[in-house]
Amino acid sequence: MSRTRIPYGPGPEQFGHLYLPESGADAVPVVMVVHGGYWNGRYRLNLGTPIAQDLARRGVVAWNVEYRRIGAGGRWPEMSADLLAAYRAIPDSVAECAEKSGVAVDLDRIRIVGHSAGGQLAVWLAAQPVDPRPELVVVQAGALDLASAGERGRRIDYIEDLFGFPYDEDPALYRSASPMHCVPIGVPVAVVHGSEDAQVPVSVAKRYERAAREAGDDVSLHIVDGEDHYAFLDKRSRSWAVSQELLTA
Repeated sequence: MSRTRIPYGPGPEQFGHLYLPESGADAVPVVMVVHGGYWNGRYRLNLGTPIAQDLARRGVVAWNVEYRRIGAGGRWPEMSADLLAAYRAIPDSVAECAEKSGVAVDLDRIRIVGHSAGGQLAVWLAAQPVDPRPELVVVQAGALDLASAGERGRRIDYIEDLFGFPYDEDPALYRSASPMHCVPIGVPVAVVHGSEDAQVPVSVAKRYERAAREAGDDVSLHIVDGEDHYAFLDKRSRSWAVSQELLTA
């Protein structure tokens, strides 16, 4: 399957790979794929390549984005700016490139999917005043709570690495980046989580679903029995199948 590299900024980490379905008469949805990996530069957008390719095979445009990460150009300020810039490229660079290949993009059907740390970024992005608004966010084993541990005085090194300082130095910033503390966001969210996840316990997904629902958001929780944090990277898994069903409906 061919891919097109599209920059959305001047830096070496500010680009995405575009995967297109076969051309047709009807406009199709576009899915922005946000990879995970503890927000760390050791992990790259190749984590999102398989799901992006599979989405394109299933008939949607897939926009698999890279962004500045810890050790690769930035922390939270750069990372959040990059996610916004990559999203804003969809109505312009992404849609233009797709249309040149005969694929029309339906900008009323923009969806975002993120795995693990990418799930946090996906929900945070949907909470921002972007235009057009996303139609749906699918969160795969998402790190949906960045602030509750700090509120209890507990320190988590990889979350502190994201911001560059502990919670008590700027609680408001931690809370503004934490999906569970941003509700309501006004965008439907589907949370998919394995029951055997040891990296991000399923209790995080349940707490987010409860908080979002109580705040008035449209949220659904899909717990996949017997699967773990990394099942979302395995095409044979039920977690993969559930995610694809939600993103291509």
